[in-house]
Amino acid sequence: MNKKEIRALIKSLKKQLSTDYIKEYSSKVCDILCNERIYKEAKVIYPYLAYNQEIITDTLIERAWADGKAVAVPKCYEENRMEFHRITSFDDTELGMFNIPEPKCGEIVEDSDVLIIMPGLAFDDEFNRIGYGGGYYDRYLDRKQNCNFVKVAFAYDFQMVDHIEVDDYDYKVDVIITDKGCKYAKAL
Repeated sequence: MNKKEIRALIKSLKKQLSTDYIKEYSSKVCDILCNERIYKEAKVIYPYLAYNQEIITDTLIERAWADGKAVAVPKCYEENRMEFHRITSFDDTELGMFNIPEPKCGEIVEDSDVLIIMPGLAFDDEFNRIGYGGGYYDRYLDRKQNCNFVKVAFAYDFQMVDHIEVDDYDYKVDVIITDKGCKYAKAL
């Protein structure tokens, strides 16, 4: 299957998920990450704010605040650019472009050592990722090549596919977490 076909398939499967299933699965995945060394050693976390049927990151964000970690979330701009802004409360967020929750405003952060949770529609065993097609994360990571990002993907089991065709500009993730555990691309 090509990227377009994979996107269509995964979107249709996600639409079949119940709210209760999403909440339960999200809680499991967030707990798994919080028990990993990469989370415990992180001082800064850049999670996405979930929309549609994505794995919900709210409990991870609340846990990060409770653990004294800095949290920044993405904001998309009209010129196909994405930046991260620090938030200290969900009151700092609103619906933005594409009806996705994002920070209201605030200073753009420039952290160099970050645990970044990347959304995606599909992933494979080679740690390739298919996003939603806008290229926001790939462009962001390309601009920030001097930063040390540990790139984590949360995935439902059905989001794991046999093979993803990649382009030169596609960034792989370092860790994929499902409700069954963590898979690392390499030792971190």
